Amino acid sequence: MRSVRVLRNVVTNYLRFFLSGLVAFLLTPILVHLLGDGDYGLWVTVFSLTGYFGLFDQGIRPSLVRYVSRDHARGDHQGVARTLSSALGLNGGLGVLTALLTLVAAATFTRFLKIEPAQVESARTVILIAGASVALGFPLGVFGAALSGLQRYDIANAIGIGIALVRAFAFVGVLRAGGGLVGLAWASLAMNLLGHSLSWVFVRRLLPRMRLGVGLVTRTHLALIGSYSGFAFLGALANSIALQTDALVISAFLGAAYVTPFAIAAGLVDNARSLVFSATWVLSPTASELETRAEVDKLHAMVIAGAKYSVLVSWPVLWAIIVFGPNLLTAWVGGRFVEPGPSFGPALMPPWDGHHWASTSTLITLLAAPTLVSLPQSAAVAVLFGVSRHKGVVGLSLLSALINLLLSLLWVKPLKLVGVALGTAVPLALVSGVVVAFYTCRTLELPLARYLREGMLRPGLASLAFLVPALAVQALWRPAGWWALGAAVGGCWVVFAVVAWRWGADAAERQRWGAMVPGLFRPRVQTGAER
Repeated sequence: MRSVRVLRNVVTNYLRFFLSGLVAFLLTPILVHLLGDGDYGLWVTVFSLTGYFGLFDQGIRPSLVRYVSRDHARGDHQGVARTLSSALGLNGGLGVLTALLTLVAAATFTRFLKIEPAQVESARTVILIAGASVALGFPLGVFGAALSGLQRYDIANAIGIGIALVRAFAFVGVLRAGGGLVGLAWASLAMNLLGHSLSWVFVRRLLPRMRLGVGLVTRTHLALIGSYSGFAFLGALANSIALQTDALVISAFLGAAYVTPFAIAAGLVDNARSLVFSATWVLSPTASELETRAEVDKLHAMVIAGAKYSVLVSWPVLWAIIVFGPNLLTAWVGGRFVEPGPSFGPALMPPWDGHHWASTSTLITLLAAPTLVSLPQSAAVAVLFGVSRHKGVVGLSLLSALINLLLSLLWVKPLKLVGVALGTAVPLALVSGVVVAFYTCRTLELPLARYLREGMLRPGLASLAFLVPALAVQALWRPAGWWALGAAVGGCWVVFAVVAWRWGADAAERQRWGAMVPGLFRPRVQTGAER
């Protein structure tokens, strides 16, 4: 059943998201202890540098998901083979380009990075190994994208979780054996190659009749992938620019110390985004399948359901960080971030001028409020990418990033951090939220009133079952400390869950969920197309 497959993909995405975060959380202090501050900082810096090369993959990967899912839905095995063969050729070229850029970076990094003389040789070696890993990842990553296109996120996530666990043990073992940074880089390369190899094995099992080769590379497929990828790359670039804009503007006009409270606030809101993105992007290949089979009504229903469940998942989280933001900040990073004024302390912040400062909890509200409007549109964006109607979305992403930059520059001097937050909030709400909703409904010929009513209004009203008791708890109790805060949020969640199940979903949906959840635990049967 298609619904079970989508639910399985979402659940395994969440499982990977939380387990990978837990592994990173536990591994980081171990690496810092075994490497020391200097080598750990160098490790992060090198992988941040080579990580920019991977931005190209943000364009090609969505195109593979789109066209593999389309050809697979058609039962066109030759089309899948041509798509993957052409992608291997295109990604192979990017791999060669990345290798050349890596050589340049290894030869010139001392000009723009402050590296201790004793670290120069190891840094150069690590850059070469890390760059080789990214370069090889371009052609080999085609198979991981193919798993997504085949809508087998469950397999891809199982591989990702396994590799994350093995990598963590390998890193600790290498460092305890005295391998240092270079040994760590080799271990990272080996783990990446293992993950790509496992992806290849499963793709071969799912598509046993598929054959790859140079003869299957066609100009038509190269042009198709290149055109789609170009716009997808611009979208990824726009998102990257938007994420970096605020920190750069704050550093340039206010000083690096001011980035700290803003980054804390933005990080909390980003957690809500990650929860939704982990679920919505699995809709892209399903949308491609529905469009291929001309199932327009089901495509419309999926867009509405995606918005609806995005609201039900994210709005209580956003309400929680808005209402309990001061309590959370006090328990997490200390009270100096809660109230505006000199309490931030001279060691952390520049001298307070008494007029233009803002607490981190205020910044949380300014950033979270527009996210209530923009985040539910992520399902629509995923669907538009799935049906190759993403050019308009990319244009809107670029427009939002540009407005973000211009407004932040305009308001940073008179309003300080509040100005930067507002510069982010305005395009987030109006462009990424309102305009994207209008564009989606017009492009997919979906009635706007139905989308807003069923996808936004009804689940939004259900989310008030969290907000209202949360406001009451905050007014009467103001929970302090992790246990009290957990109990308060948990209690509000219970009230919300009951209301959402009873009034946020109709009888048909409750019946469907009752059938889907047991299906998660039944073995998945291969379809004829997969055989």
